[in-house]
Amino acid sequence: FCARQRVATTAAGKRSRHAQYKSLYPKKMGRDYSDDGSSGSSRSGGGDDWDDEGTDIASKFKKSKSSSSSQRSKSSSSRRDRDRSSRSRSRSPGAERRGGGGDGDESPDYVDYNSVSFLRKGFNQNIVAGMVAFTGPGLFNAMNGLGNAGGSDPKIAATMNATLYATFSIFGVLSGSLFNILGTKILMSFGSLTYAFYAISVYLWGTDEKYASMAIIAAAILGLGAACLWGAQGTMTLSYALEAQKGLFFGIFWLIFNMGGVMGGFISMGINMAPDEERASAVTPETYFTFCGLMIAGSIFAFFFVISPSRVVKADGSAVQFEQTDAAEGIGELKEIAKLFKNRYMLLLTPLIIQSNWFYAYEFGGINGLLFDAPTRGLNSALYWAISGISSYVCGTYYLDSEAVGGRHKRAIRGLALVSIINLGQWVYAVLYQFSTGYDKGNPPDPPINYADGGTYMAPMLLFMYCGLADSLVQTYAYWIIGAISNSPSTLSRYVGYYKGVQSFGGALSWIIEAEGTSYRTQLLICSFLAVLFIPFTYMVSTTVQDKGTDIVGNGEEFAENAAVLQNDGYAESRRFAEMEQRARENRSSADSRRYAEMHGIGGSKKKPARIV
Repeated sequence: FCARQRVATTAAGKRSRHAQYKSLYPKKMGRDYSDDGSSGSSRSGGGDDWDDEGTDIASKFKKSKSSSSSQRSKSSSSRRDRDRSSRSRSRSPGAERRGGGGDGDESPDYVDYNSVSFLRKGFNQNIVAGMVAFTGPGLFNAMNGLGNAGGSDPKIAATMNATLYATFSIFGVLSGSLFNILGTKILMSFGSLTYAFYAISVYLWGTDEKYASMAIIAAAILGLGAACLWGAQGTMTLSYALEAQKGLFFGIFWLIFNMGGVMGGFISMGINMAPDEERASAVTPETYFTFCGLMIAGSIFAFFFVISPSRVVKADGSAVQFEQTDAAEGIGELKEIAKLFKNRYMLLLTPLIIQSNWFYAYEFGGINGLLFDAPTRGLNSALYWAISGISSYVCGTYYLDSEAVGGRHKRAIRGLALVSIINLGQWVYAVLYQFSTGYDKGNPPDPPINYADGGTYMAPMLLFMYCGLADSLVQTYAYWIIGAISNSPSTLSRYVGYYKGVQSFGGALSWIIEAEGTSYRTQLLICSFLAVLFIPFTYMVSTTVQDKGTDIVGNGEEFAENAAVLQNDGYAESRRFAEMEQRARENRSSADSRRYAEMHGIGGSKKKPARIV
């Protein structure tokens, strides 16, 4: 100790201690030591006079040793984060350009969110996705809202929908791999274009029955295009959002997307309005020409305004980490897709996913298509999608993302309870109306109900509006719970692909049942059963959601198997570091005790010094 003190009094010793102290405490007690050894503004002396007041350097260094283990733990965590960051930058070719700081202090993966261009912001890309969906599937929903897809034969319309959902289910599962290989721009643009081809084919089928086969082929092609568009959209919406924004992002998207159905419904209503004695029974050509033009415009819009995920920046300034898969790695993508069918979370969510699209056949065929005339079907369609969009935004933003409701764990469980109660109430209402009126296939109201019919119109109209509300809540919760499992774009693209594929498989089965002539009462009972079935399985997933999530993504694999472990990663690491620190303190204490014992000859087999007589 005395030797250390003597060395510390020399200039060389002071410089050595100064450099060592500065490396450990670059900014201590307001001092800012510069590279040349000079002190900050809080000291008036030069760099070598920083200890002129007789500060005990040895004691300072001793204190620094007491915190060495925590420093080592922090440095190991920092090294792990730097390695993860470097791997992410190596996967993302545009990462260095995203740094944009210019001062060398900012990490290339974090930028000033306000300084990036409009289209590179994740929030704005989500709006772009909503606008593309507005012109494609939004107007498709409006056409389905017309009843019988605007055609004249309900059986052909049901066959078209079954074909569409069957191909959608196949390519939907593959859409995650298509996203990872082709990216967003191609999928969104191509997907929107297939909706235009579908609209043209339906129009031709409406003019001549010989085009029925063409309409069915167009439905199959639309299944491929819809899988591309929805796979890209779901990944964009969930991976571009922060943990606390996923409900908001989906709510905004769903609101914009459903405005397509609202606009299409009002267009159809306006075109098909006529005096009571001349109520329209078919949809006019102008409806289809308008739809087709908007769908083509949406495809062009997607080509110019959708950008690569690697260029997108989240609201906190972090870059979206996305590694576009080479086409030669397609076999690996197929293996990842196969793993989804063994993934615990996906299997548990399957009943919810199937139910979320099953009811469309009943709602648009057994309620809107069966009960109302063409102008009223257009009005109902507009109201249905308006309520669906608004309720999705409210549920996602002010409930699922709201800290006032509770932590994420409580929101997952309470959100499921809210959605389940409202969804079950819908089917209770439907059962009461269906069985009290007796309306079914072969027994529609005559004449069809019109919006001017007063009380006769209000009861089925409110039922249809209720269906729109329940639909949006189920879809919003399903996306939110999937977003709670992962943040990786590559992993989410596969999850969303599984979601859309299995969802479309359920939709295909429902439309096959419709095409086979199954009564609407039977279809209603199936819908009610599925609404009850998904609750316990989804509850098992909701209980695994943790209050603390993460926005750090690595290679995506750590998210796929155990979200709960990942979300508690910070807590687990802190606990491990605390245990390491405790062991280090115990070891140091034991070593000090041994040295003391050796010096004083206490304990052990140490011989006592010989006594001098």
